[in-house]
Formats: sequence, structure tokens, C-alpha cells
Amino acid sequence: MGQYRQLLVLLTDADRHSAALRRALALAHVSGASVHVLGVFEPSEEHLLREERLNEADIKRQFAQYRERLAGLLERHRGNGISLTVDSLSADDIRRQAIDYISELQPDMVIKDSEVVPALTRLFGTPLDCALMRGFNGVTHFVPATAVALPKRILVAVDTSPSDAPGAQALFNRGLVRTAQALALQCDGQLHLLSAYSLSGMFAADMNVSQACIDEMRDALQAPFDALAEAEGVPLDCRHFEEGGPVQVLRQQVAALDIDVVVMGVVQLKGLNKLLGDTTERIVSRPPCSVLTVHPHVIETWEPQPCN
Repeated sequence: MGQYRQLLVLLTDADRHSAALRRALALAHVSGASVHVLGVFEPSEEHLLREERLNEADIKRQFAQYRERLAGLLERHRGNGISLTVDSLSADDIRRQAIDYISELQPDMVIKDSEVVPALTRLFGTPLDCALMRGFNGVTHFVPATAVALPKRILVAVDTSPSDAPGAQALFNRGLVRTAQALALQCDGQLHLLSAYSLSGMFAADMNVSQACIDEMRDALQAPFDALAEAEGVPLDCRHFEEGGPVQVLRQQVAALDIDVVVMGVVQLKGLNKLLGDTTERIVSRPPCSVLTVHPHVIETWEPQPCN
């Protein structure tokens, strides 16, 4: 048995091939958690352009058909010893209503099928996946169609670069590692720790900097990473301190290590960053594997317990 008690699967389509549902059932099997499926139905544009009275009738009919398909999907998975419940929501505002529903229920994890979102779409709007991980003060798990049922290789990405709030940063990093450890223990998987660094800006003004000085600066940047890894018991061969941009480094390591899940923190965006998107949103919008995002509120109020 493990630390998960209730997993919520968010479905925008009654897809019998849903990777999110497959992942949730696999996690429930090893943890003993219950699974609650929330199907969210959103009227299509063609209905919204028709005469209002017919539009309302069509929406009700479509919603009834959606609920019937959803019930049929869940019926396929009953009788396997997992507590499985279902609810459905016809949403005018899919983001707000779904997040309100989930926030009231407070599951241990929300699991959803990944959506690939172009950069321009993120620039001019907020995709559902990004809205969900920002709006839900918990753990959100995005699963691509090709994902295995139960992950075995987990990579947690931390930021150990110099910060204006080193205490808060260290606490958040420890929370991310322990969330990843809990998942790895639950799945009998292997945990890897990653942090990206860059020296390019530090020496751009002086091309005559010695290699010894570069090595000294790199060692200074790596010291807090090594301290975190040591404190959390991460083996030497599972520590990865790599030079480069965080998105590029993360994608390279996912491929090199054959990672199943990346664990990342949700950053509260401000100003221009809200338009451009941070590292986590860029990864979620074009995921190289499953992505588990952790809201800062989780670290402040809850610490995962090791699984038996």
C-alpha cells in the first residue's frame, strides 16, 4: 500500500485508449487508491452558431451521449478490485469549472492525457493543461498516449542556481525530490536528479578567463546540487548536473536515460514570463514523456510519506 488515497482522472473525451486512465488504474493497483473519473464535456462551435433553442436541445443530447460513452468506458474496468467512480460536467468555462470541482474534491493527484500545444497558442491563450497546473494547488500528472502504464524511471528537475530566497528554494527542491521519491517507491522505480547550469553569461565580457577559474565557478554552482543529492540519498550515478538551457538539457536527459516521468515545480508567473512561459509550461506543452507538476502549495502543506 502507498501514500495515494484518491486519484482523479480528468477526461475531455471518452477515449477507451486514454493513457491517463491506464496510468491511474496502474497506480491504484499498486497503492490501493480509489480512482474517480471526471468527464468534462464542452459544446462544439457548430452548436453555438445555431438558433438558441435548438442549441440548448442539441447540447443536452450531446451531453447525454457523452455520459453514456463515459459510463461504457468505465464499465470495461470494473471488477478488478479497484474502487472506481465517475462523474461528468457540462462546462461553459471548462477551465474554471473543472478546477473548482477538483479543488473542492482535493484528490492526491490529478491525472490527465497530455496535449501538444504550439508556442503561438500559448502566447495568445492559456491551454487547459497549463491552466490546470496553475489553478489546482496540488499534484498534476500529464500522460502522453505512448506512455507505459506504470513508470519505472523518474527524473526530478530542480533549480539550485543562486536565488534571492535560498531558504524557500531549498525547501521547494527538497519537496520536489521527496514527491519524486514517493512515486519511485510506489512504482518500484529508479529516481534520477537533474539540474541545468550556464556559465556563458558570467564570462562573456572576458574571453581570457582561465580554465581553472571556469572550473572553480562550476564547482561553486554544483555544491548546492551535490548537497541536496547527498541529503536526499540520491546515488552518484543518478545525479546529473549538466550545462545548457534547462529545456534543452531536460529533453536530452529524458532521451539519454529513457525517462518515463519528469517531476517539476510549478512557478508562479509574472509579467513577460506569463506570456513566454517558464520551463515547466514549455515541457508540459510539448512533453517528451509523462510530466508530474507540483504546485508550491503542496510543499508548504504536505510532505509525501515513504511507501511500504
